[in-house]
Amino acid sequence: MHKKETGGKKESNIKKPHNYLIGFFLLTMLSCDSGIYEEYHSFDNQLWNTDSIIEFSYIIPDTTKKYDLSLKLRHSIEYEFQNLFIFLYSKRKDTIEINLADKNGKWLGSGVSDIREVEYAIEKGRMFLKKGEHQLSIEQAMRYGFENKIDNLENVLDIGLIISKNNE
Repeated sequence: MHKKETGGKKESNIKKPHNYLIGFFLLTMLSCDSGIYEEYHSFDNQLWNTDSIIEFSYIIPDTTKKYDLSLKLRHSIEYEFQNLFIFLYSKRKDTIEINLADKNGKWLGSGVSDIREVEYAIEKGRMFLKKGEHQLSIEQAMRYGFENKIDNLENVLDIGLIISKNNE
């Protein structure tokens, strides 16, 4: 084994095995295509105005794979409803209801302190017909009593779109 002297310290020309493992791990992590898209929109002053349409643009790289699409909603426990109705615009307009609390008023999802997060599956195992850029727009569609719409939905913090490869 050759060793050379540098500044009073002996240094080996042979690389240690853990250096190879670290390099392999980093290379593996960098080369994996997780296929995950995740983006959030935060609401100023925790108010979602009925005129505010949230738009997400994402890239689908492979039309032979299946994808799962879901929404994540973060709200405070001061939110006054058990659910949230929203309009989704993609290929067509769709209305969905996200349950945020059970019938007894207990918040669903996870959270710490006064913030809760709920995930809602929009679609599982979706195959896209074309590669490239796609859009999804979201509009709050809450109504209460005789009101045509709720202009400012309070205590909504963020809404996010998550797209991941379907592993089934």
